[in-house]
Amino acid sequence: MKTRWLACLLAPLCAGAAAASSAASPGQAVAAFWRALSHGPNASADVAALERLFHADGVVFGGRYQAGEPTFRLRRAAEFVDAQRSVAARGFHECEIARSVQAYDRFAAVYSVVESRTDKAAARPDFTGVNSLQLYRVGDEWKIVSLYYHVEKDGLPIPLAGGVSGRCLDQPA
Repeated sequence: MKTRWLACLLAPLCAGAAAASSAASPGQAVAAFWRALSHGPNASADVAALERLFHADGVVFGGRYQAGEPTFRLRRAAEFVDAQRSVAARGFHECEIARSVQAYDRFAAVYSVVESRTDKAAARPDFTGVNSLQLYRVGDEWKIVSLYYHVEKDGLPIPLAGGVSGRCLDQPA
């Protein structure tokens, strides 16, 4: 009987926590995505959160330069998420510094500028990337159906779109 009473008392708290972790807006989904990728040394990304954020049919495209040559990669979101399970000796911290959201009905497109650092306290990012995320609302949650990231090319800086280097959108100024 005591257990049932305690469960009834805690149920609203648990429901509130579940709602807080859901992606109720495209911006919340994107912020949660960058947080889930970030981790300290000897850790991995929050794979459970990434699995919740991606649509089952999601895809991830990526562009970067290697040895001065452009490269392009396409993966299913499940493959991308699975690659995030690896424990890394160094940290990986994503700092979203600019975001623009366009939404209509159940569709949203988000443009995001993100700085990546292995040392969260480093003054300069290891690299900067521009990202295009497309989301679809499933029930009350926004799911990422596609992510295209493009890592900054040497000598061609990404415009910060009003963002300030090192000032993450999800952290107080």
